[in-house]
Amino acid sequence: MFRRTTYQQGSLKLEERKRGPHVWVFRWWDTDANGTRVYRKQQIGDLGEYPNETAAKAAVDTLRLTINHQSQRNGVSQMTVQSLWKHYSREELPFKDFSTQDGYSSYARNWILPRWGHVRLRRIKTVEVERWLREATGSNGTKAKVKCVMSALFSHAVRWEFTSGNPISSGIAVGSGGKRGPSTGVRVSAKRAKAPTVLLPEQVKLGLTMLEFRDQLLVLLDGALGTRRGELAALRWQDCDFENDTFQIQHSYYWRRGGILKSTKTEASAKPLPMHPALKLALLEWRTQSHRTQPADFVFPSRLYGGRKALDLAAVLKRKIRPAFEKVGITGVGWHTFRHTAGTVLAELGEHQLTIRDYLRHSNLSVTNKYLQAASKTKRNAQARLVEAILPVHLLPGKTAEAVAP
Repeated sequence: MFRRTTYQQGSLKLEERKRGPHVWVFRWWDTDANGTRVYRKQQIGDLGEYPNETAAKAAVDTLRLTINHQSQRNGVSQMTVQSLWKHYSREELPFKDFSTQDGYSSYARNWILPRWGHVRLRRIKTVEVERWLREATGSNGTKAKVKCVMSALFSHAVRWEFTSGNPISSGIAVGSGGKRGPSTGVRVSAKRAKAPTVLLPEQVKLGLTMLEFRDQLLVLLDGALGTRRGELAALRWQDCDFENDTFQIQHSYYWRRGGILKSTKTEASAKPLPMHPALKLALLEWRTQSHRTQPADFVFPSRLYGGRKALDLAAVLKRKIRPAFEKVGITGVGWHTFRHTAGTVLAELGEHQLTIRDYLRHSNLSVTNKYLQAASKTKRNAQARLVEAILPVHLLPGKTAEAVAP
């Protein structure tokens, strides 16, 4: 296979525009999919972003790594985690979901780059990263996500041949035959500090009595449908099929970046759900009160933005729902509490796991199992049946042992 042996510096020039400030343009030679040599160019930015050539050259360092990734002397031995992050941000991150982009950027900015940004890739060691994460202040979930982002970075580096192995996930060099054996990557527990809050049906009913109609409907829909917060916010009138009594869960709402209506989390999430008559009546009543009732309008629009955006459910939770439940002695309620509650109540009612999986629209049962918790009363009843089944009769108070034939 052809491998470039020369290293391209490329050319960087400041070019005039008919309108607006001058722009920095970078040019280099490339080979297209048919093997033909082509001369490419890319605008780096204008004078406002890069006021001098030194700043512009620093900006093209990441692009220069891309165009020289097949070179045998591409300088990757000097590559740092900071440079890798810039390359990943240019080549791979833009193709991920908006929430993933923002999450990865946050973990990189607040965790990874302050500690490892200046370190060369070849000096990143599995045990050092593991020790750092164990000693860092933060939840197990946060540390596990930081590890996930670092692993994604090094997988990207392996793919682009900037390094031969991923010290975060396996530490095994590329081309070792795929025999992983015992885990040799960074070991960080993702175990929750406490189990998710799950409410009893009576507690949900009690909390509902403390809410106004709109907020009652929000909690009722979330508890009855088991939707994710973004899916509840993204619900539009055209998704409510009143003729066939179904909900079409097609989108999720992302509040950052000015508010974005995006596709659901997984393909399994985009499935219809039945509409109970009580939910139908409540929604039709809410429609008579709402100021936005066109098919494309949100069922729960934001009055602050004239209905152009979905209602801020985080604010509703903080100002309305959580205080209402706290008044009746129920603390720690979040939107996902009602999703966990839906799964657990369905299990308590004897519904099959596959039914619960499809109702919560999970992609596999292992995820569904994390949502299911047995209520205290159910566990007590199960224990009573178990003890009565295994305890010898003569050990039970008030009973005598029956004669046992030799």
